[in-house]
Amino acid sequence: MGVGSVPASLVVNVRRLVVVVVMISLAGLVPMPAAAPSHDTATVAATAVARDRCGPILRKSNGNRWRCSFVENFKGRKLNRDKWIVQESTKSRFNTGLTCYMDSTRNIKVRRGKLRLITRKGPTKVCGAYKALVTRFTGGMIGTKGHFSQTYGRFEVRAKFPASKESGLQAAFWMYPVEKKYGQWPESGEIDVAEWWSRYPHLVMPSLHYDGRVKKFDSGRQCKVRDVARFHTYRVLWRPDIMRFYIDGRQCFARSWTPNPPQERPQPFDHPFSMILHMGVTQYYRETRITNRTEFPSALVVDYAKAWR
Repeated sequence: MGVGSVPASLVVNVRRLVVVVVMISLAGLVPMPAAAPSHDTATVAATAVARDRCGPILRKSNGNRWRCSFVENFKGRKLNRDKWIVQESTKSRFNTGLTCYMDSTRNIKVRRGKLRLITRKGPTKVCGAYKALVTRFTGGMIGTKGHFSQTYGRFEVRAKFPASKESGLQAAFWMYPVEKKYGQWPESGEIDVAEWWSRYPHLVMPSLHYDGRVKKFDSGRQCKVRDVARFHTYRVLWRPDIMRFYIDGRQCFARSWTPNPPQERPQPFDHPFSMILHMGVTQYYRETRITNRTEFPSALVVDYAKAWR
């Protein structure tokens, strides 16, 4: 059929088809610009890309980044002895309350990415602790002394405590000086980041111990958790002039300490401390003592432990 015989309407339709095809092709080659992401979206995207050993990069209040200095996610089937030491009362002669700390899989377990420190009640035994402790109770305690310590920084664990509301149990995430620079306890200091007693099941208390401690002001009795048997994050930001304590990202306690002379702040919190986790029993005060209804076994479960400088 000759060109001259093509109806005019057909020519117009062909031209329209060509225009549509060209537009579709250009659309594939040159896509329309996407809408600019909101500020929050851009922040999330940047955070997702910027990571280190501890996870997403975190920023200090001055804008500088926190640098990961320690991380333990409790992978594998046993405790990593390159990061942790185990408290053994029979060797160290150290105990708390009536707890004989054991280096045993009955008291310390790592499985499914979680650490479990377990306190148990068993036959009466003589534990080689101070004054040859005679007890029926064993527990688990681990620390980073000899493997990791740090002066100042950010320290955090994600953990859950037993659901028990009967007195007798005690567990904590705390920090202790590597060297007794200023003398025996409490002269060289102690930092309790999250200490829990089953007698006060909703209280997970931070405290500072030093020469000059004022109990009323050096413990965060307002740091409470509705359900301690669920995972929460417990954190301290340790600076030379103040310590700030957080639960799930919210500050619940802050303290600028004033030691007795001749010490001056930042003493005694101006030298390296190691991190400690423990689960045991308590016998210090009448209201916290073990009863016939205290639940055994009971466990402190830890998802991770981390530190930044």
